[in-house]
Parts: sequence; C-alpha cells; structure tokens
Amino acid sequence: MKNNTFSLLIIFSVNFFYFSCHSQDIFIPKFTNINPISFTDVTYISKKDTVLVTTYNGRIAKIIKDNPKEIFVAKIEDEIYSISYNPEKKVIAITTLENGILIVDINSGKILKRLPIKNSWCINAFYNDNFKYLISHDQDGNRYVWDVNKGYEFVNLSKEIPKGGIKNINEKEVFTIITSNKLLFWDSIKKETISEFKISLQRFADMDSLGNFLSLDYNECTKSNIYKNSKEFKIKHPNMPFKNPNDSNEIVEIPFQMQLTAAKFAGDKIVTASIDRSIRVWEKNSGELIETLTLHNATINKIKVSKDQSQVVSIDLKGGIHFWEVK
Repeated sequence: MKNNTFSLLIIFSVNFFYFSCHSQDIFIPKFTNINPISFTDVTYISKKDTVLVTTYNGRIAKIIKDNPKEIFVAKIEDEIYSISYNPEKKVIAITTLENGILIVDINSGKILKRLPIKNSWCINAFYNDNFKYLISHDQDGNRYVWDVNKGYEFVNLSKEIPKGGIKNINEKEVFTIITSNKLLFWDSIKKETISEFKISLQRFADMDSLGNFLSLDYNECTKSNIYKNSKEFKIKHPNMPFKNPNDSNEIVEIPFQMQLTAAKFAGDKIVTASIDRSIRVWEKNSGELIETLTLHNATINKIKVSKDQSQVVSIDLKGGIHFWEVK
C-alpha cells in the first residue's frame, strides 16, 4: 500500500509538472532568479578527469574526478553562462550578462581582455577546432568572430556570408553554417559556398566528422546524416525515473517522456540528458538504449565529452557533477 501511494503521488506531481513545462519554456532568457550556485557550464581542461565549472553567481572552479573538493580559479562579479578552454593559450573564454565575453588566465584567474557585445549578451562562446578563432552569437542573432592570434581582434564578417549559426571555421578558413533547413560550407577566401545540404533542424545538439548530427525537439532526439540526406532514427527517454525519498534504492519508472536538455556523440555511442534527471546511453548506429544513469538529483543542463571520447561529464541545476566512463 505504501509503494502504491508513493507511485500515485509521483504520477500526480509529474502530470502537473509536465503540463506546466509544456505551456512555457522552462529555460528563461536571464538567470538572475535561478539558484546562484547552479552550475551553468563545464569544460574539460585535460584529456579526461579534470574540468572547469561555472556558476550563475560568477564562480569558476576546477573539479577533479573522485576529489570532492573544488579548486578555486576565479570569482567574476557577473552572471556566467558558458565557458570554453583554449589549451594553447591557457585561457578560458566566459560569456556574461553585463561584461560581454571575458578572457581569463586559467592559472592566475585574472581577466586579460574584455570583448564587448553591442546592446545584448551571449549565451555561449567557443573556440574553433584549431583555436585560431573565438566564435559567438548574441541574443539578437548577431554573429561574432575574434582572431585569437591577433589579440582577439574583431573579425569583420563579409556581407556575402550566408545567414545562419556559425558552428566552426576550419584550417582552410571554411565556415560551417547551420540554419533550420540547411547546412552549408562556405569558403571565406573565395567567398563562395562549397557545398550545401538540406536538413530538418529544431535545435542543434551535436555533429561529428562523418556528417552525423543530432537535433532536439522537446523530448525527441533525431539522428541524421547530411550526406545521406535522411533521418536515421529518433530516440526519447522511455520513462522518468523517480527516486523514493524514503528509500534511496527504490526507483519508480513513471511513463512520461520529459524534455531533453542535451545530446552528444561519444565514440560509438549517443548520450542524452533530460529534465527527468537521468542520462541515457544509446548505440550510435541503431539507436538502441543500452544504459540509464540516475545519480543526479536535479535537471541535467549540460553534458560534455572528453577529447578521447571515453568519458562524459554532466552537471545539474543543484550544483551536482558526475563523470561517466563510456563503455
């Protein structure tokens, strides 16, 4: 009777939460009122096991796997939304609410440079594959590129560059640009499109070197391939695992498919995270669910994959962090 009562209570609570979330976007554009100690982003600073994390209240800290103590790096008097590490320069780029993008020395924690954003703010910024450029987009849809080797000199983008989000700039100065219905490669030297592929994209999640990409649409993740011009399969978390507060070993599987927050390729696997507080691991080629991970106690908002694709790190909105080995 006790277990039945617990299950009925959880189902009622999830129904209320589900329809509340479905009627509004649970991720607000500014995060001032969210728990200030919530982790906002995470980035690897070594092959695996060591990461930097950021919080809404401006804290930057180093975390090493199996070491419960954080190592202080810096405190910024602003909200931090994302972090990207440049191993060649030993610096990090962080996006903030009031100060644009800050370049911070990883060893001293000192701010080395401020990159202004006109009349807006950026939710993320990232280095391209060879760390020559820092790329960002503001909330008004404007695109920004800075040349790292020239002291973060602002790059005036050609008026001929196609519209869309810039996802990378390779060593040949070819831009990868994505819109909701196409992915294209644009040569910035010749100022022409090299190739263009039709896609159907809701929210871009990840792309690998073979042309596979992941798109999120509420509770569904779609794997497609640009060269095959086809959707290969869709995956969604089959249920919501809910821990019994009176018995930590009991997990009730509620038949609801909640919103996905992230998806990444990790070797021959796909890893997805959700507001249901779980991570699921899937076979990359077939979409078969092979593992469910339930250590988090809050919504998982970011997952990152190590450079060698052997490990995943995940963070949540209550300051939780976990490292997972990709088997």
